Amino acid sequence: KMFIKPSEKGSPFPMHQDWAFYKHADNRYADLLVHLDDTCHATGEIRFVDRSHKPGALDHIVKDEQGKGCTPHLPFEQYSLENTVAVPAKRGDIVVFNIHTIHGSHVNTTDKMRRLVRLGYKHPDNLQIEGQSKGRPGWIVWGRRERGEGQMQFRID
Repeated sequence: KMFIKPSEKGSPFPMHQDWAFYKHADNRYADLLVHLDDTCHATGEIRFVDRSHKPGALDHIVKDEQGKGCTPHLPFEQYSLENTVAVPAKRGDIVVFNIHTIHGSHVNTTDKMRRLVRLGYKHPDNLQIEGQSKGRPGWIVWGRRERGEGQMQFRID
């Protein structure tokens, strides 16, 4: 997935766990961010809450005050960007973190966009429960995944 934070408009991204966007049965899942541009505070670099993966999956706010759906995020009163560790990166750097790690980013205040690509890397037996891309076949990087009952063979024509 490509993430582009536009220049001077790229809003801050509230604190969250990526688990809220693509829930999996357990924590055998690593997110990889491949940086296509240099990042720093001004471009809205990724920021983490130290050791925040340890408690596991947390409940996220998924509806606004009017009851309409919103981007999953953790309560603002409890989770703030001020209590995070910045991870500035150079173009080509890869940042790896657990799906339960709490993170967010500030607004991009520069005149250049900030681009990065997110890849997910999981154990083949860690089933996706719900969320984005559920049901899509993934790549096998090493080993073999047994086909489950009722699963069709993935074909490339």
